[in-house]
Amino acid sequence: MTIFAPLCSGSSGNCTYIGTRTEGILVDAGATAKSILTGLSQIGVEAGAVRAILVTHDHNDHIKGLRVLTKRLRVPVCSTVETLEGILDTKNLEPGAELLELSSQMELGGMEIRPFDTPHDTAHSVGFRIQAGERTIGYATDLGQVTPEIWQGLRGADLVLIESNYEPRLLDISPYPYYLRRRISSNHGHLGNPECSDTVRRLAQEGTGRFVLAHLSRENNTPELAGGAARAALLEAGMEEGRDYLLTVANRLTVTGPILF
Repeated sequence: MTIFAPLCSGSSGNCTYIGTRTEGILVDAGATAKSILTGLSQIGVEAGAVRAILVTHDHNDHIKGLRVLTKRLRVPVCSTVETLEGILDTKNLEPGAELLELSSQMELGGMEIRPFDTPHDTAHSVGFRIQAGERTIGYATDLGQVTPEIWQGLRGADLVLIESNYEPRLLDISPYPYYLRRRISSNHGHLGNPECSDTVRRLAQEGTGRFVLAHLSRENNTPELAGGAARAALLEAGMEEGRDYLLTVANRLTVTGPILF
């Protein structure tokens, strides 16, 4: 049985455990090591089950717990060359920490990992297609648009975690400065509720049955708006929740789930 559990997901921090009770991986480590380890305990997973930490990109809300966490767990950090260099530049790793460069296909934590590029305003950002036994997981946050490569990475997955960062109406009246609002809504920024909902609908029509909406902005979105937009798109496509799909909005600061499948 595969465990999928976002330990936190939002603009203030991101970390997800994927695996079994005895072996798995973390995707990102954007919270304190203490809170990540507490989250693992809450889902019944010992810290020693973590075999590696995959990092999507080097923004602080995805790496701020890495230094302490890798010192505690003694596991490799796996990402693109550009992201690893960025992490080293920010001194978010202990000297001598084990680094693994992502390849087109690799096995970590008993699962097959395939990265795909995501358009975001950093040196190199990726999502993942993960084969966990007979189940396939698609994982994509921090993307300004759904490219053909992302679509292929997510299409046909049993479970998809996808960003639903902002509601355009709230972003328009946000106290954020104009340049930041433009950055968020750009093709290399974040995915808004309308784009996310359309993608969820298309994925459901391709057979995906479980969705987790992730990386919601604290200021520019709400779980009700993100979830409501996705459910409305699915309803319009003739799909019924509980029959054709299951949808969860990830918590920003606390553990979501775990989802067992």
